[in-house]
Amino acid sequence: MSKRLIEIKHHLCDGCCMWSGIEDIYVTKTGEEVPEAFFFALSSYGENIYLKFHDLPRPVMLSVCDGRTRKTYEKIKEELGLQYKISEGRTLEYAFKSVKSEIDNGRPVILGPLDMYHLPYLKMYHKVHIPMHYVLMAGYDEKCIFLYDCGRKDIQTLSYEELQKAWQIDKNEVGNKNGFIRFSLPDNLPGVFELAKACFKRKANEQLRIKPEFAGISALRKIAFDFPKWKEEMPQDVYRNALVGLTEFLGMVPKIPDRLLGIQSDTEDIPYKGNCDRFGKVLILLGDKYKWEDWVSAGDLFMQSGEVFEKITSYIVSYLCDGKETLELIPKLFSEIVDLEESAYKLLL
Repeated sequence: MSKRLIEIKHHLCDGCCMWSGIEDIYVTKTGEEVPEAFFFALSSYGENIYLKFHDLPRPVMLSVCDGRTRKTYEKIKEELGLQYKISEGRTLEYAFKSVKSEIDNGRPVILGPLDMYHLPYLKMYHKVHIPMHYVLMAGYDEKCIFLYDCGRKDIQTLSYEELQKAWQIDKNEVGNKNGFIRFSLPDNLPGVFELAKACFKRKANEQLRIKPEFAGISALRKIAFDFPKWKEEMPQDVYRNALVGLTEFLGMVPKIPDRLLGIQSDTEDIPYKGNCDRFGKVLILLGDKYKWEDWVSAGDLFMQSGEVFEKITSYIVSYLCDGKETLELIPKLFSEIVDLEESAYKLLL
């Protein structure tokens, strides 16, 4: 079996695994550079959902970025011209045959979800199971596949044995075993500025419009109103679960803070800014590049919003780990985020 490898331009995009391969093809086709997390900023960053469940382990959830693969692709597929087809839950033989066929026909293919426990080039290798990762397969030979990972600059190799193990996940929020995504982008792609302008305006309209109180800016108003009632309405263990769950989806990727997991580490934990910092950076970079002052101003507001989200997280961690009485400040902080993001989205219109 001869080596097959598709040449593409790859850039780092940590925490954006299901989008990073598509961004690589966009950059390769257009010749334009994009800021880190560009497609996530256009699709999901800064979009709020507040839900309550009759579920003791997770009584509430505040999502400020929907990272489910289909949902995030659907957000901007029309503006981008993206076509995709997800295959999952079928046999290993079918998956291997299909992805090699894609490569043989000159089309890179996204593999995932994969369990990061079986990816040797990652620090999670043989340490922790995280079955929600995606990579871009760009080639193969008789021993391994060649792939690009959003958190690694250089092309990586993965043996067929390790790929088989990484593929064998239980069905979860983002996918199922032996999953892969065929996708294509048109040749006449919109430029970065045109694409951003259309997507930011659509996003602002969606977040500002009158809607059920669990979505958009209204979701933040609702949680600011509800939060003081949780302690009285919920049993103590359920209340703790609600607080822990609230922090999980404010992380750069969904993850409970290390201190709440009892993990002491020399390395710094991920940011808990609701990805507003990443959204803000994209807006500022593009605003500076294209002399679009409203994007810069909106980006500054989202950066401030991210700082407030991180403060909310730190107050919850201090309460649960150190017994500090800081939670009475949280409703006011959510109201502060409402003001910041409402002003930012009005600028994006």
